[in-house]
Amino acid sequence: MHKISIIGAGVVGTAMGYLLKRSRYSIVGIASRKKESVKKAVEFIGEGEISTDPVSAAKKADIVFITTPDSAIEEVCKKVSSEGGFKKGTFVFHMSGALSSEILSSARMEGAKVGSIHPLQSLADVGKAVKNIPGSYFCVEGDEDAVVMAKEIVSALGGKEITIGAERKTLYHAGASVASNFFVATIRFGLELLEAAGIKREDSLKALMPLIKGTVENIENLGIPKALTGPISRGDTGIIEDHLKAIKRGKAERVGLYTELGRYTVKVAVEKGTLKEADAEKILSLFDKYDKCHRRKETSYAHNR
Repeated sequence: MHKISIIGAGVVGTAMGYLLKRSRYSIVGIASRKKESVKKAVEFIGEGEISTDPVSAAKKADIVFITTPDSAIEEVCKKVSSEGGFKKGTFVFHMSGALSSEILSSARMEGAKVGSIHPLQSLADVGKAVKNIPGSYFCVEGDEDAVVMAKEIVSALGGKEITIGAERKTLYHAGASVASNFFVATIRFGLELLEAAGIKREDSLKALMPLIKGTVENIENLGIPKALTGPISRGDTGIIEDHLKAIKRGKAERVGLYTELGRYTVKVAVEKGTLKEADAEKILSLFDKYDKCHRRKETSYAHNR
């Protein structure tokens, strides 16, 4: 049975400890700067020695997860490495989506095998993380032996792995951020427009949820671009111009966001095959027209300040 220590007792570390214990791994140590955080994590996981010293925690294990905030991963790894915390052959993983396994190079120099395992999932709190992580896709990269071990861990969690090179990790994370974070921001933009139409915020979100869920189901079942619907997909220039006029009458700065999202949506609609090239050009020209008006107003406002 592999012995695992977790350095960092936040949402990800606590959830992973719980899930790995459930998958019959032995959690031997949990470390964090704050003793209260470690106590809380150990209580939730049901196993693991409490420590505020990452070095002593790492020494107990043959697999070490560094689940601190991204900005602290490299520093923690260097500290543990410099104080002999990693035995030769120890597997050292971090779970950042944005950073590659190269930030664990200090552990590699001590004979450890390093890698990263990132669940392609939104982890808002421990409860949600425990529910959402199993069955998710995981991005895996690192040393050859570490990747093999990472795949075993992902399989134990009921997940599926995506393997990439370390040099492509940032681009991978950008794609995940766009799909998740920009999705939330785009819905926020939609809520603003519904509010401008006189609908209360709390009612707006409730009203949009069936539409949002239906769209996600369409993406899952039909894929992209087939899941795309709406006036751009249909080439309905009149409706699109009505949108722009209404938005312009409210907060004109929203025009730029609508047109920028619209331009990319035009590409998706052309790919779907429901928007002909000629209609696509008309819509893009319409966006250009309203963008120019918006920029002129912004310039005029700046000169008059």
